[in-house]
Amino acid sequence: MLKLYSQLIGCPVFDDDVSRTPVTLVQDLIIDPETGKVLAFLVKNRQIIVPADVERLGSSSLTIADSDRIIPMEDVLRVHEVFKKQISLIGSKVVGQPSKMQLGRVFDYEIDTVTMALTTIHCSKIFFFFHIQDKIFSYRRILRISKDEITVKDSQEILAKEKVISPSEAFAA
Repeated sequence: MLKLYSQLIGCPVFDDDVSRTPVTLVQDLIIDPETGKVLAFLVKNRQIIVPADVERLGSSSLTIADSDRIIPMEDVLRVHEVFKKQISLIGSKVVGQPSKMQLGRVFDYEIDTVTMALTTIHCSKIFFFFHIQDKIFSYRRILRISKDEITVKDSQEILAKEKVISPSEAFAA
């Protein structure tokens, strides 16, 4: 199943007990910029839940075995290293390669909940709070993810072969 970042943020986290009260809320996702994999779900006070500890990621909640699965970020070295780099996909510039043309800024992205990997980024040019020229780029087109910028393939040959999908086309029934 595919989930948007905007659907995951604020998502309640329940432990496997029958309690109706969430243990915490998802505040952010930590994505490995080299592999596109979800390294962790960031929750309160620099604590995380690693994807291996997620028992179920439903339509509106995340379930873990027990609250002991919420661990300090420093306990997982790779997560801590990526977090220190302060790489956030949301708001990052999307730049075409080789044209060096700015294609917009990321306003959402999608992950596959089975593989816990980035599948697409959603970007648009923003003009006075209006999104114009919305584009969705497949993870396969991403060349590099850095602190402030995501570089994607945009050569004329690729653009001729692969149509950039607008969100209205992607979600049309």
